[in-house]
Amino acid sequence: MAFTSIYEDFTWWMFTLPAILETQNFFYNMLIPTFVVFVVISVCTWAFTAGGSAWKNGLNSMGGVPIPGPKGLPIFGSLHSLSLGLAHRTLAFTASAYGATQVMAFSLGSTRAIVSSDPIIAREILTSPHIANRPVKESAKQLMFSRAIGFAPNGTYWRLLRKIASSHLFAPKRILSHEGERQLECNNMLLSIANEQILHGSVTIRKHLQAASLNNIMGIVFGKKYEMIEENKEAKELQEIVTEGFELLGAFNWCDHLPWLKYFYDPFTIKERCAALVPRVENFVKKMIQEHKNGNSKEISEACDFVDVLLALSGEEKLHEDDMVAVLWVRIYITLFLKLCQTDS
Repeated sequence: MAFTSIYEDFTWWMFTLPAILETQNFFYNMLIPTFVVFVVISVCTWAFTAGGSAWKNGLNSMGGVPIPGPKGLPIFGSLHSLSLGLAHRTLAFTASAYGATQVMAFSLGSTRAIVSSDPIIAREILTSPHIANRPVKESAKQLMFSRAIGFAPNGTYWRLLRKIASSHLFAPKRILSHEGERQLECNNMLLSIANEQILHGSVTIRKHLQAASLNNIMGIVFGKKYEMIEENKEAKELQEIVTEGFELLGAFNWCDHLPWLKYFYDPFTIKERCAALVPRVENFVKKMIQEHKNGNSKEISEACDFVDVLLALSGEEKLHEDDMVAVLWVRIYITLFLKLCQTDS
């Protein structure tokens, strides 16, 4: 019986082996031609499209004339050139080389990109509703930025956020009401700079500007300020998550422009680091919101902070707590970014 069983197993393998081999040959015979066709199509699209393969199907035509710009590499576009050195200088040099005095088109992987060297055209681009929605970085999505006014898609929710910001955050009376706090923070910054000069003979201005800007924003948004000392654990936590967030948002991520790459390789572990940062952000901001809820309820006034404003909203303007977290946190990042840009310039 054992011999019969072994013989039957051997017979089964003998008859099925050709079929298995044929299946494998069929797989490889289909895979290789498919890959070759994909490469040929990509190269042809790249070769006959100004601005690179992302601008295929005549998307870069401007009145029948193609918008000038570099082709870059097939599939990758101009990613390689922007990953080296300062991106804005590279783009300025490239635009000059191609004679793109108004608009230049180029590809970043599968992402279409344009650069305008003319301020009038740049203004039209930024104010046009036709391109109000722009690609959002993977790190911005992970860090909830897609639910805030700076990154949310144009629609009902975005218009609601804009209404809240213009009515309760950027209103002239509200800005004027915090003038005294800003002046006090400025005086404290100058005093700390003077003390460091006396102690060390030299001063690193940037860290003082960052601390003053962060304190100013925290006062306007959360009604709270910090002494940036090592013993203050909450201040240290705030600095850490703000610094990590800036690094993630500023990192050049190839996966933003080559979406298929994230399934195989994440060069800077952006997704992993964002997943670790988001719970810290949520815990920090929700703690601030809960402190306001536990405190005395305030009506909307010129002196109250932005958390009080959001909690006092009702009806159609009322935001879900998760949306409040995103709005408050992104408000800190955007304001800090603008402050740092001003100091760098």
